Amino acid sequence: MGRDDRKIVFFAVIVLLVVAVLPAGLLLGPLHLGEGQAARLAAVLTFIGVLVTASVSLIGFMVSRQTEHRLQTEQAEQSRQLRLDSAMRAGQLIAPTDGGSSDPAALASGLLALTKLDNADLAVTLLVDLWSLENPRVSHETAVLVIDAALRSPSSNAQLIAAELLCRHATRLNPCQSLHWPSAVEGCWIPDLSPRAKLLLVEALVHMTLAGPTNESALRAVAVRLYGIWRDDSDDRVRGCIGKLVDSLISRLVDLGYKDFMQGTQQVMLSELQTAARSRNDNPDGYLDRLSTRFADDLRDWAQRCEGLPAERGCLATAD
Repeated sequence: MGRDDRKIVFFAVIVLLVVAVLPAGLLLGPLHLGEGQAARLAAVLTFIGVLVTASVSLIGFMVSRQTEHRLQTEQAEQSRQLRLDSAMRAGQLIAPTDGGSSDPAALASGLLALTKLDNADLAVTLLVDLWSLENPRVSHETAVLVIDAALRSPSSNAQLIAAELLCRHATRLNPCQSLHWPSAVEGCWIPDLSPRAKLLLVEALVHMTLAGPTNESALRAVAVRLYGIWRDDSDDRVRGCIGKLVDSLISRLVDLGYKDFMQGTQQVMLSELQTAARSRNDNPDGYLDRLSTRFADDLRDWAQRCEGLPAERGCLATAD
């Protein structure tokens, strides 16, 4: 029996003694009943019995609550230990103790296992070295899955590292491939991200788009992704900046003659994109305003070159 349990039992015994003994002491002492008052005595004793029963029930409830709390604490500790052991085994997949090099499948398994064990911050930190520009040891698809988990995690540090990595490798990704962009920001947004993480993700989207193919699929993809940011972010400065980028695409989107656009699970109407474009505004930060204007100009030039349907596999996934 733990120390807290002993305290509760001791307190419960004291309460029970007070409830049972005090009324009896009063009856035999200051409130001594005379002859002919048997009915009153019976009523008082019945009342004492009710108090004792209620006290026992209360004591049982308190002991039960304390026991449940202790069990929950033990289960949480066991779960934490299991996650720690699993994370260590996942780490062994990434860095074998025998000094050998892990194959890509083992690396992918280890990183994704860490994300499932609520260790996305550790997984994305390891990804910095495993997904290097000079010697990448994991595929783009695996890296994007880890980044997606980090963006969804509650750790602001993991989110920032994920956004930084995505921006660093943006020009090597294909905007028309669903596995090359995190689903957490696929036509939607995470408004609680830090301002720096938001800027990195927007920059990654622009660089990936400009370095990718110039076809209608890529144009539709960037339009829906930008609209998701504009729709879900409540910061007027962010919306004004994204509106400027969307506006740079509107002319070409109108020329294509489409009224609706789909990317991932999101569907956006041309009228909604036009509403977003009308919200364009200059950023109070002169530096950011110049950058957003340059990105808008680059996107406008890129969009004018977009024509034709994609020829690679999976093109139907970008169509309505």
